[in-house]
Amino acid sequence: MLMVIRVLFQRFTLYCTIPSVIIIAITTFIATWTLQPPHLCAQGQTQSIGETLLSHHNQADYLIITPSQFAPALEEHAQWRSQTTRTHTALRTRIITLEDIYETFGDSVKHLPQARAEAIRHCISYALQFWKLPPSRVLLVGSTNLLPAYRIRVAIPLLLAPQFLSREDSIPMDEWYVVNKYRESFNTRPQAAIGRIPGRTSEEILRVLRKVRLFEESGNTLGFDLSTRATVILDAEDSDIFENQFLLLSDFLRYTLRYPLPSDVLHYYKIMHQPNARRQVTQAMSNNRPIVMYYGHGAPDEWSKFSILRTDDVGNSIARNGKPFMMITIGCSQNYDIPRVPSIVEALMLLDNGGAVMTLASSGFSSYPENNWFIRLFYQELFTNRTDIGTAMLNAKNRSYEGGLPTQDNFFRRVALLGDPAMVPFSRLATSVSQHTSLPTTQQQISIAPNPAQYQTHLHYTIPHTGIVRIELINSVGQQVAVWNELQHAGPQTFVLLTDTLPNGTYYCRISIGTYVQTGLLTIYR
Repeated sequence: MLMVIRVLFQRFTLYCTIPSVIIIAITTFIATWTLQPPHLCAQGQTQSIGETLLSHHNQADYLIITPSQFAPALEEHAQWRSQTTRTHTALRTRIITLEDIYETFGDSVKHLPQARAEAIRHCISYALQFWKLPPSRVLLVGSTNLLPAYRIRVAIPLLLAPQFLSREDSIPMDEWYVVNKYRESFNTRPQAAIGRIPGRTSEEILRVLRKVRLFEESGNTLGFDLSTRATVILDAEDSDIFENQFLLLSDFLRYTLRYPLPSDVLHYYKIMHQPNARRQVTQAMSNNRPIVMYYGHGAPDEWSKFSILRTDDVGNSIARNGKPFMMITIGCSQNYDIPRVPSIVEALMLLDNGGAVMTLASSGFSSYPENNWFIRLFYQELFTNRTDIGTAMLNAKNRSYEGGLPTQDNFFRRVALLGDPAMVPFSRLATSVSQHTSLPTTQQQISIAPNPAQYQTHLHYTIPHTGIVRIELINSVGQQVAVWNELQHAGPQTFVLLTDTLPNGTYYCRISIGTYVQTGLLTIYR
């Protein structure tokens, strides 16, 4: 019997040799294509829509998640990101539709926004945990009525108290999409940079992406006045605190990083009673500066109780033929999850040409000392490492978390990016101003010795004319800890500063007479 089987097998092999070879070759090719798509092998190429999301062979540096109706409009942007240009390196790019995510990772209650958000997070977590090349940047495309925000219940008792005006119960935190749920039990840090392009139509999405490309590729030739790189708007409420916070940031960039941020500062408390005060704010925001910053209180559709800026002002007053700018706010509740009308940050993003090319803002209640600390780290990453905004934000947040695992509604986690996380600011913006222009001479640095100080130190400075000199000492969270007013004569001066009662830390020293200001940083260490 064994011999019969052997003979039959030999004859079958003889007659089928050529077809067998062909079948084996075809089978091998199909298997290889299925397991490892050829267009994923080269760095920077795009991966087509529809391939299985559960394959461990998937690779993507840059993941674009969008409703299917926007996918065709995003192909050009995906191709651009997948190529090395003079502004960015190639990223392996993949577009994934929400429909594919819901089909693969959804459940029976797909119509509920939070259930859909869980499916999106599950998909991203699966990619972070199991893909051969996990994404380092994730772009969400679409307003939250189309692509839901991941909402977190607020756990801070103060924010749930009746006397707290906003009465937050939950707030949107896109960052939770990139916190790997497979590792959340011991690591709640984000594992990728994430941003969102708001928009309800393909035309709005393309409008924002065109601004991103214009800012990144042509920023050097748009004619920005880089001798003054930022417009800073200070709220009239708690004006001293916000001014101190900005001065702390400015001095850190100037004296520690050697990347100064010379700015035009608009003090709203100085103009708030003028009939055109809000018009002056919108004009300042359209004033040819690549960075606009707001220090103050806020709500989604209104800045401060003084109505410094409203959503309607964005559409009616900010120049549509202006230049795009990076918008950074140190304010509360700049929410991007408003279902009926766009918020201020969304409206700024959706403007033609002018308006914001990105916004970095807290989606809920925030603490200005913590916010300012985070913005300091963000600028440090952006200017010294010359990286994209998403990576700068990710690194700054990870450095913020180094003190321990944060709570779910940690203030740093609320800071959200509207914009493309892979956007690289144009080269001259990330260049020290001292390399191409002289520093402003209206503000000089105080000579402080000894520094660090133990029990006393000496401030050496010069004043241009006789008058009342104001000497201020401000701590690292912007609180004024001491102030002196003295009549002094023009010329060199020395002020003895007793530090024996002050705790260890870094302090900001400011000496002013009229419009003449001198500043310095003092460290106390015992």
